[in-house]
Amino acid sequence: MYDYGWNDHEAPKEPHPAAPSMRAATSGQYSQEWWLGQLHDLQQRLAAVESWQHAVDARAEQQAAKARRGGGSTQTDLTRLRETVVRVSDGVTAMAHRVDHLETRLRQAEVLLDRLRSAGVRDAIATGEAPSDMHRRHSQIKERYQRLVDQDLRNLARELCPADARQWDQISGGLPAARARAVGETVLMLFTAAQQGAPATAEGVQSTLAHRGYATEGIDPRLRKVVDGANGIVRDMADVDLPASLLFDVDVTTLTEGEYQAYNRQDTGVPGFLVAPAYAVQGEAPENHLKAFVFLAPGEAP
Repeated sequence: MYDYGWNDHEAPKEPHPAAPSMRAATSGQYSQEWWLGQLHDLQQRLAAVESWQHAVDARAEQQAAKARRGGGSTQTDLTRLRETVVRVSDGVTAMAHRVDHLETRLRQAEVLLDRLRSAGVRDAIATGEAPSDMHRRHSQIKERYQRLVDQDLRNLARELCPADARQWDQISGGLPAARARAVGETVLMLFTAAQQGAPATAEGVQSTLAHRGYATEGIDPRLRKVVDGANGIVRDMADVDLPASLLFDVDVTTLTEGEYQAYNRQDTGVPGFLVAPAYAVQGEAPENHLKAFVFLAPGEAP
């Protein structure tokens, strides 16, 4: 019998299982490891089909070569060659359908894996187990924010509220409270404006502080450093995919010891007012937040 170069049993038989729905795949019924296994299996099957296609092409070429070399009636050879080409063509068509099916399944798996990865990121955010590189970036920004409040703004407040200005004596808490309030008002101006898309300017902050009665003469270099630092912090916070915010909306009287850091560096007293808000990363446990800076007023904790 003439060798047509084609055996149906040699063609890879690809089952057509139904793909799980998106809801089922992302509900936890199918793990990410399961889908990775499916994806690996599909890739192996696709490689097998492609290898089989190359083998069919090679056999067709062999048959064409036999026909060209002669041997028997030319008409008979041409007839057999046509029959071979038809069978090979049918096989290639069937194989192409299988490849199309595999590619469709592969795309479905990739879409589902993308959704699972996204769900994994959301779960990590919700449980505080977000990718470490984003946490590291926020940790660096937290350190800059801590320095800005605890050093740069503290130094600025000494100029805004000079010790020889007697009006601070009339304020509850005296000079320490006045300087802490100056920092609090400056923090509010710096960060609320920047977070609303309008970065603070040294000129605008200085004008407001002067209008409120603070001593602003000669503060320009230190103030510009503070403004640039705050704008940089807001900008870098927005560049991290893991969201973070400054918690201005807090009632300091509800805070308990361990939920704040005393701005006036004393161990006794009760929360009097907010100086600078906590830095909170979404999904992060509260104990990992950079705690709010609070001015402690005289009194006993409840």
